[in-house]
Amino acid sequence: MPPLMNELSALRRFYVSGQPVELWEDAEVPFGWTRDDMEGYAANGAWELLFNALVLNAALDSSSAVA
Repeated sequence: MPPLMNELSALRRFYVSGQPVELWEDAEVPFGWTRDDMEGYAANGAWELLFNALVLNAALDSSSAVA
């Protein structure tokens, strides 16, 4: 990997249904899904990040709900 790419992004590995998923994010501006993060994405017109944060937030909320 070129040195510049290594500095600008960080690899994070998660497992979904037992399958590895690699996520890359900007090391200087990490992705978040808090209310403040989502408001910032909306204010900056970062619609893809806002959509991803909304979906992740909803999935986390539903997984912690008591059946």
